[in-house]
Amino acid sequence: MRQYVSVCIAIALAVGLVYSTSQALAQACAVGMNIHNGAWIVLHHQPLTRCVSGAAGCKCVSCYNFNGSVSAVCYPLAAPIPH
Repeated sequence: MRQYVSVCIAIALAVGLVYSTSQALAQACAVGMNIHNGAWIVLHHQPLTRCVSGAAGCKCVSCYNFNGSVSAVCYPLAAPIPH
């Protein structure tokens, strides 16, 4: 029974360590607020994503991934951000 408890504790500690390490890793990201509808996010003349929401615009996030690639995504805004 002691061996079972010690194995469970070891697994719980290992999972906690992996989770905390994954949360500590940072990525280089850029956030664009209030991007107008229809705008493209491009890198080296290659389109990554496009804001296709409503009249309110988008919040777009672009990040360098750990393997050197770049990803981007746009989220629609519920209301425009005041200037």
